[in-house]
Amino acid sequence: MSGGTGSYVYYLSNELLKNGYKIYVVTGSNQAQDIQVNPNLNVSFLKIPRTPIIKSFMIAATSNRKLQSVRNTANVDITHPQLPLTPNFAVPPNFGKTLVCTVHSTWKGEAKAIGGEPYSRLNANEKFLVSFNWFLRFFEEGMLRRARKIIAVSHFTKWELTNYYKIPPSKIQVIHNGVDINKFKPVTDKRKVKAELGLDPDDLAIVSVGRLYARKGLFTLIESMPAVTKRFPKAKFIISGKGQSDEMHKLIVHAEKLGVNSNIVFTGYYPDAKLPKLYQAADVFAFSTFYEHHPFAVLEALSTGLPVVTTNVGGIPETIDSGKNGLLVEPFSPKQFSKSILYLLEHPDEAKEIGAKARITIEQKLDWRIVVKDAMKVYDESLR
Repeated sequence: MSGGTGSYVYYLSNELLKNGYKIYVVTGSNQAQDIQVNPNLNVSFLKIPRTPIIKSFMIAATSNRKLQSVRNTANVDITHPQLPLTPNFAVPPNFGKTLVCTVHSTWKGEAKAIGGEPYSRLNANEKFLVSFNWFLRFFEEGMLRRARKIIAVSHFTKWELTNYYKIPPSKIQVIHNGVDINKFKPVTDKRKVKAELGLDPDDLAIVSVGRLYARKGLFTLIESMPAVTKRFPKAKFIISGKGQSDEMHKLIVHAEKLGVNSNIVFTGYYPDAKLPKLYQAADVFAFSTFYEHHPFAVLEALSTGLPVVTTNVGGIPETIDSGKNGLLVEPFSPKQFSKSILYLLEHPDEAKEIGAKARITIEQKLDWRIVVKDAMKVYDESLR
């Protein structure tokens, strides 16, 4: 399990353990193995194929068999699948006393969001998602109907569930994603961190973190660059994340057309252990997405005390109050993006103040310890 869903499961499990829960995690990996981390935590890694999209269904079939064996040895109270990546048949019928789902996004919402994108910009996953959306939704809706309670990671998520899937609002509890505030924290000496990462300490670093998917809007971010680099020739756009097939190549070609390829650093996959340093090296965090629910990358940047420029889509405005703890712009608007990035670079004192307020927002509302207490209440309600 990787990306935002993987982070969610990791931090949720970590906090639940501190509260005396016994946990069994089933996830995908490069090889199959069962590990007892401690008396209260067991992890089953299921070997998954490399084939995109198909792997979700193959791991679901393996998961079903694994959970059948778990049922013989454990008295399960709560089953907590993550949607939309966990199809209905991954969990055997009547497994455990109750079923609680967390919904990170919806298949219908994702398809609608990328439906207007040029087909050439979509990767294999996204093409499948659009073409066979009915198929994905069939298994997604099956799990939603089974769930006793649903945790939506934003009010926007709840809106999609009630409008696209006709789920009763009373069944849904909004609990925003959390952040490890001790891992993602501000730093006083950015120049030192830049040097540690092999960057020029004199460069202005505009960082973006996320998979190289169409909905992340990276073409928009690249199109915002000429105006920024014209004013600040030493500005560097550091784009961290991996993609499939030739996604990075498409972005590089686009940057070359605009004459800004020398101002971009593509890091590829950035190791999780080093990720906090990348945020700390940033002068501005820019996230040009056009479809999100409650993105971890934005929360991690806010927690690091960064001035964030991102879009007013999905659940993002539920955490960012534009002009106070971040700046929100319209999606697909390179002009608004460049204007906001330039404002922060030209007004460092105001940028620092916005970053400080961002950190306070996370500390007060989205520390994982707060989030998990709310999740535990949902568990209790679903068992009644």
